[in-house]
Amino acid sequence: MLSARRSGKSLSRLITEIAAERGWRLVSASDCRAETGKNLGKLGPEAILRWPELQTQIEWVPNALTSKKPLLLSASKDKPVLISALAAKSDVLLTLDKGDFGLLLGTTVYGMQVSTPRDFLIQAGLG
Repeated sequence: MLSARRSGKSLSRLITEIAAERGWRLVSASDCRAETGKNLGKLGPEAILRWPELQTQIEWVPNALTSKKPLLLSASKDKPVLISALAAKSDVLLTLDKGDFGLLLGTTVYGMQVSTPRDFLIQAGLG
């Protein structure tokens, strides 16, 4: 979400702009919304101005903190992101966080694809 607000040319922003016409639902957990709000100031005034618009495009779901399925993810702070995406029955989890999600990128977790925005757009035939 931060990347989608940072630049008018980012692939994350492109995804937010074409989601409705492609029939894609943008879903995120409440924790991600709070985290984005805390870090928005680091991206400058343009990102701050774009944030309210993006918030209206996203379906905000409650945080899911536990799962009956085993998960291998080294960063415990990111487990709620993964669990919330699974609980929301997302088809794809998009992330630029290669440090914490790197081992999962390009794989599926219980049927949900984990991808970078770039790889997702390529797979969708848009790259």
